[in-house]
Amino acid sequence: MKLKLLAIVLLLVVGGAAVFVALGGLPRNANAGTSYLTGTAAVTDVSDDVAATGSIASATTWSYTFGSTPTTETGSTSATEDGTWTATAVNAKVGDIVKKGEVLATASNTTLAADLEAARNDWTSAQLQRLQAQDAYDAATTTAGLRQTRSSLLNAQNAANAAHAKYTDLKKAASLNRLVASAAGVVTAVNITPGSDVPSGAAITVASTDYVVTAEVVETDVSSMKLEQAASVTVSAIGADLDGKVTAIAPTATTGSSGSSSSVVSYAVTVALTNPPATLRAGMTADVTITTASAANVLAVPAAALRGTADNYTVLVMSATGTPESRPVSVGLITSSLVEIKSGLSAGDVVVTGTSSTQRTTTGTGTGGGFNVPAGGGTFRGPAN
Repeated sequence: MKLKLLAIVLLLVVGGAAVFVALGGLPRNANAGTSYLTGTAAVTDVSDDVAATGSIASATTWSYTFGSTPTTETGSTSATEDGTWTATAVNAKVGDIVKKGEVLATASNTTLAADLEAARNDWTSAQLQRLQAQDAYDAATTTAGLRQTRSSLLNAQNAANAAHAKYTDLKKAASLNRLVASAAGVVTAVNITPGSDVPSGAAITVASTDYVVTAEVVETDVSSMKLEQAASVTVSAIGADLDGKVTAIAPTATTGSSGSSSSVVSYAVTVALTNPPATLRAGMTADVTITTASAANVLAVPAAALRGTADNYTVLVMSATGTPESRPVSVGLITSSLVEIKSGLSAGDVVVTGTSSTQRTTTGTGTGGGFNVPAGGGTFRGPAN
């Protein structure tokens, strides 16, 4: 009887233990660990850049009009109102590369020529009248005579001066019967033909062969920008990577839509290109990267490795055993991707940039873990608890 009872107890114990294990009552052979995302301290160049997109344009465009001096595209063009200019010769066509001093076109103005001749005669007559008034004043002997002749002399002098000014103005206008390139460039428009009357506006326009790109920079970035900062410009249309520098920053903002209910505030920034290729054309799209700060050949780590606040920065450095150790560092330039390390680390130190929890199931009976460091950083797996 006792043997029978003992067998029943043993069966109950074994069955209960089986149920307990089946329900997860006993721990499986598993290890919980932490994976460390890492990077490597290395000597490199660190730069803080602002990226934007703009379009290529000629640095200057000149408008040439008969009877007026050349003006830039943004300036006003006003020709003489005396008569109508008629083109006599047109030496330039669209696309021509012209040199400074090259004659682009000539014209005549019969009305202006006649007015100039009349003005010359008026000036000559006024000079004669002034001389006569001078003789009369010199011959006067009485007080009344001196007063009267002096008044006449002053009037004659004023008339002579006015006649001379009119003649000078008309002579200057008449000399502007040639359109002469004030600088080298490419002809972009020709609005005249030989023998026809020229328009009141620009007869010929010439664009310079030095180029700029103007891009809109958002308000959060423009505060870090200064004149003369270096820039790199990529023009995909011609496969060119060009150098440049910031030459202008708009003092006023422009506001555009961001595609949502909010607006984007930006400022126009102009970059002058250095040695643009002959294949570059105004209107091409350009990607601009402006360097606002830089440090060359310095020790740096990924920005994600930096911890703490100013004057109290630290990084976690992986030890040979795979455990992270906090180490204070002195930093220089901080960007969104890299941080310059002035002291506290050495090249080759592996730093923690982040962590991720992992669950590892093993079939062996040992404990602990290992680590793996791909080139340039990777993932450390710390010891199991």
